[in-house]
Amino acid sequence: MAKTFRGKTEDAEAPFLSAEFWKPGVRAAGVVERTFESQNGRCYVLRLITPVEVAGEKLDEVTIGNLTGFRMACQAAGLSDLRVGDQLVVECTAIESAKKKGMSPRPNFAVEVTRDDKPDEEFAPLD
Repeated sequence: MAKTFRGKTEDAEAPFLSAEFWKPGVRAAGVVERTFESQNGRCYVLRLITPVEVAGEKLDEVTIGNLTGFRMACQAAGLSDLRVGDQLVVECTAIESAKKKGMSPRPNFAVEVTRDDKPDEEFAPLD
């Protein structure tokens, strides 16, 4: 029997937590609901445990983009990528000043990822 699937962009969008959102001590915790590729790299949609406020709006689902500091923290934890179902706690630890003229400051992060222990070759830890 055939199945029909329907979806709308509006049903899948979740506002980005941009670099400007992050300040030292700001944290977000939730579960990775889905991932997608953007022109800037892989992005993660989180269903938050506690909503965050962005531009005066309380949000319980947000997107974390391919921020350099976030990617570096994940790599330091031994992860090349996150996957759906990962439980994530991410906290901004500092804002690193731009080292080159014209570059933006970089938020630095501490991450903690709890993952179901079933193997998944597609998302293997870094060696």
